[in-house]
Amino acid sequence: MKKYMFGLLALSVAAGALPATAQIDDLSSTSVLVCRSHQCANAPYSMTKGFLFNKIAQMMEQNVGKTVLVCEADPTTHICLTEGITVPADTSCSPAQVKIQHLKLMDEKKLNGATGLDLVFDYQINAGPTYPSCQLALSRLMVNYTDKVELTTQDFLCNITETGQTSLNATYNIDYLDFDYGFIGAYYTVGIGGAVRGDKTGYALFRFTAKPPVTPIIVEQQPVVMVPQVQTQEVVVDTEPVVQKVEVPVPAQPTVEVKPVRIVPEIVIRQEAAPAKEPEAPSKPTVVKTTTVEKMVITSDGKRQVTPPEVRTIVDGKIQ
Repeated sequence: MKKYMFGLLALSVAAGALPATAQIDDLSSTSVLVCRSHQCANAPYSMTKGFLFNKIAQMMEQNVGKTVLVCEADPTTHICLTEGITVPADTSCSPAQVKIQHLKLMDEKKLNGATGLDLVFDYQINAGPTYPSCQLALSRLMVNYTDKVELTTQDFLCNITETGQTSLNATYNIDYLDFDYGFIGAYYTVGIGGAVRGDKTGYALFRFTAKPPVTPIIVEQQPVVMVPQVQTQEVVVDTEPVVQKVEVPVPAQPTVEVKPVRIVPEIVIRQEAAPAKEPEAPSKPTVVKTTTVEKMVITSDGKRQVTPPEVRTIVDGKIQ
């Protein structure tokens, strides 16, 4: 009994000695955050397993034939860090890097009697300067619980080298679903075997590029309170004074005798106005000119005699 109690104490101390980050990672791996209608909450608190599966099935059906973008991301903020998933690998000659650039969803099919989907992906692989051709990858997505959603990709061949065949497979533990913008976040493990060997674990974010349908926003309506209407009746009160007619005797007026008056018509004598005189023609102005005449007489002996100057006045052309 003492040994059993000692063992329990040792286990409790060991659990307390675990780092806080390890406990958080353990808790985060067992919860699925779902965003829809622009609100996010853990799946067990907001929906059932069947509802969650139907939402995922609708997303996959809408993205058949569409490209699925992928990137290394931060599991807390769900922000992309590097494009694609790069897996360090080794060959028989030298080390290499195999990169999953993006995927393409080729087909989807629902499983009968289970909350699961069979999916066919076309992995676009880059190995150094080459882009090898790969087989289509058969994958299965299962919604086991509202807090456990897994996607598993079976082995598929890629012609990475000419010396032998190389197989790839992957598993994704999904913990984030955003149905508003088509995001899926998952902790992944990618394995490579055959002529090229390698593996990598991390967190990836997938972007399904088909435009999601508009989700109606449910607005809670306030109850309507019925207020009884009170009918009012307008009452008109006549406030005009009552006028009583009283007959007052009118005194008789004295009789005035009116004598006829003869009206003599007024005689108007017309006086003819004197004829208007014609206006006299304006008199012509008198032109007065004054000239001075000077005579010079030359005798036979050559002498000159000058008479004094004579002034002459000419009025209207006549010498005065």
